[in-house]
Amino acid sequence: FQAVDAALESQGLKIMILLRLSPIIPYNAINYILGVTSVLLRDFILACFAMLPGTVLYTFIGSSAGSIVESASSGSGNSSLTTVAIVIGVIFGVVGIG
Repeated sequence: FQAVDAALESQGLKIMILLRLSPIIPYNAINYILGVTSVLLRDFILACFAMLPGTVLYTFIGSSAGSIVESASSGSGNSSLTTVAIVIGVIFGVVGIG
């Protein structure tokens, strides 16, 4: 634990950003773990902005799913064009995050 604490104290911002970009560990678990370390508040707050790309991507995917369902149920003629545009947007979003 002392090695992790020392690493977070010296390179906290870099480690925090990598943890925030990782979809494996939930944010609330990261917050609790970091609460008992000596990470600087400045590093913690700045690293919270690293959550924005993932949040925007998840929002776009949810909105796109709603648009696909709406266009499919309305029976409009351009549903395939809408689906292709949404799929391309999701692919670019995932590539931009990764």
